[in-house]
Amino acid sequence: MVQLSSAEYELLVAFLTWPQVVLSREKLLDATHGRSAIISDRSIDIQVSRLRRKLGDDPREPRIIKTIWGDGYLFTPDIN
Repeated sequence: MVQLSSAEYELLVAFLTWPQVVLSREKLLDATHGRSAIISDRSIDIQVSRLRRKLGDDPREPRIIKTIWGDGYLFTPDIN
């Protein structure tokens, strides 16, 4: 069992809701904190990094949550 913070959980739910879709930082902020939150979009990068680590995703060569430079993040679950 993996222990997630509430922010990490919300981020994972967003990825599970839109698998195989590139999600921008703005879209992830909206999905996890709502438009009323005043949070740096870089906070998403930190949350993604923590979530990757907890899911055992290698940050040097991620296979679960991929960075799409200039666009955002792509959740690519292994559905075997």
